[in-house]
Amino acid sequence: MISTHPYLAIDLGGSNTRLGLFSSLGTPAFTALDGFPTRSSYKAQLESILAVLREQGVAHLAGAGVSVAARVARDGQSIVFGPNLPNYLHQPLAADLEASLGCPVRLGHDTVCGLLGEKRFGVLQAVERCAYLTLSTGTGAAIQLGKDGTALTSSIEIGHQILDGNELLCLCGQVGCLETFTGGRQLELRYGRPIAEVADAAFWQVFASKLALGLLNLAQLTRLDAVAVSGAIALQNAFLIALVQEKIDALLKGSSLQLLPAELGAHAPLVGAASLLAVPESTILH
Repeated sequence: MISTHPYLAIDLGGSNTRLGLFSSLGTPAFTALDGFPTRSSYKAQLESILAVLREQGVAHLAGAGVSVAARVARDGQSIVFGPNLPNYLHQPLAADLEASLGCPVRLGHDTVCGLLGEKRFGVLQAVERCAYLTLSTGTGAAIQLGKDGTALTSSIEIGHQILDGNELLCLCGQVGCLETFTGGRQLELRYGRPIAEVADAAFWQVFASKLALGLLNLAQLTRLDAVAVSGAIALQNAFLIALVQEKIDALLKGSSLQLLPAELGAHAPLVGAASLLAVPESTILH
């Protein structure tokens, strides 16, 4: 889809916010705008987005797609669950952005956007039963099942599945979540340092083993063929995907699951945010 005005994509993460302008929805190419740390205040976040657009001289938009690191309401208008964005819950995010930007706005979970990006332009283009996994501030995933034209895409709370014997309290309030072993923010709080500084081989063995269990459960429930993996933790630790794959191969019987590095890398959610504007609303299950 081509317009005389650009399309805006916003990747609203638990830690950072990025913005990009797309001249067309038929390509993953975009012009990056200045990003900033995600504001804890909802109103300050909106003001920061508008400030970037003013500074860049962006006055007219054809549409805006927003990738959010939180669960989106079923009507696609607001955030209803997000341990890393507590002050954003139940705020009229889509309506506020539409009023401020003067264009249609679509919201999507960041994993849904990542999956759309990889499915349209990346490593999942030829895969019918697929998923996208992000390993970052939190642990999230989205799945797409079905043939082209009829496929439905939905986010899933893979990080908040309960692991037997896990007595750790998750930031979501549940006890025993997978994310207590794989979520960047929770690991930083427990170890008292950024996960990027952790080089302990035993730590990564536990991380990979727990994640492999979570993906094994997902594969058995959905019969997925492949998962595109991205997020800061995966991107900063090149060995991790192969390590998790090794553990999955040792556990999964009767079928296989292939882990693939996301071709779009850190750009997948941003490209997918723009892609929200190119797919029918009925194909996204919030």
